[in-house]
Amino acid sequence: MRGMAHIGVLRAMRTLGIPYDVVVGTSIGSLVGAMAAGGYSVERMESILSDLHKEDYFRLNTVKFLLKGVRTPSLYRGDHFHQRLAKILPKRTFQNMDVPFYCNAVRLETGGSVFWGSPQLDDLSLVDAVYSSCALPGIFEPYERGGFSYMDGGIVDPVPLRFAKTLRPELIIAVDLTVKATFKAPNYKNRVASTMYRAFEITQEVVMEQQLHANVDYRTALIQPKVGHLARFDFDSVPDVVRQGEEEALKVLTSHAATRDLVRCEPIEGLACPATRRDFVSVRIDPAACIGCGLCESICETDAFVAGNGRATVRKTSNYECTRDHACARNCPTSAIRLGNL
Repeated sequence: MRGMAHIGVLRAMRTLGIPYDVVVGTSIGSLVGAMAAGGYSVERMESILSDLHKEDYFRLNTVKFLLKGVRTPSLYRGDHFHQRLAKILPKRTFQNMDVPFYCNAVRLETGGSVFWGSPQLDDLSLVDAVYSSCALPGIFEPYERGGFSYMDGGIVDPVPLRFAKTLRPELIIAVDLTVKATFKAPNYKNRVASTMYRAFEITQEVVMEQQLHANVDYRTALIQPKVGHLARFDFDSVPDVVRQGEEEALKVLTSHAATRDLVRCEPIEGLACPATRRDFVSVRIDPAACIGCGLCESICETDAFVAGNGRATVRKTSNYECTRDHACARNCPTSAIRLGNL
């Protein structure tokens, strides 16, 4: 459901008159990206995806559980999910999309990524490519091709900036869906599905922080709608998630040095173009809780902290470079770090 924020980003780009030449999608981003690259309007995408219900896409592998027990390949039926994707995706091939489209999956046997749509990797159907990119581990069966198994590309590359850079772009507009409105421990339940989801989220958060620290530069306009705290499969709030994506995109794209000169804005349906300066993240440490372990200094790539003499201090109380990945707060063992203005 968090991926519906991508529709809001696309709507904001249309409002501002900023086109895109290539689409690179990961996981749910591959679904929205395939629709966009295949010529669907923002309204059509929102109409289709607003009508989604968990029950339409997730059907338990009951028969296989009865026959195979713990050897069952997934909790839910991949064939049913595949059929639903076939009904909503454009009837296109990689060769006849409106703009070039790529989506990633991870090859389980080698642990490496593939980007469908690349040369020699563009002969599969759009449905197969999107299915493999969306196939959460343990939730749906892997996509099988040429003796290899492929699953959700977000496992290793949730925001594929490295691949996007190989296309030699002048500008990358990237969307990160992991940022939470507030940082607090999730409502974890000790069940098999909850454990798998949570393990995947933790891995994705750590991979994400490393990817952003290593690859976000002056050519990257990073849009981070605050949807990371929302339940993955609660589709009751789709319009609100779309709105959050749109508002965050408008704020970033009208203030980022690489995009503000591209804005050719005429209001749509009464929506005016804001000119809001990209604001900072406030950083605080509770000295009574800090134990001086130094993790914050080692993790933060923007040098916001310095540790010494048994306690950490904040070097940047107003951190304009913060990538808003919550890495410092998430890794603080005593929850001493407070981030504000998120």
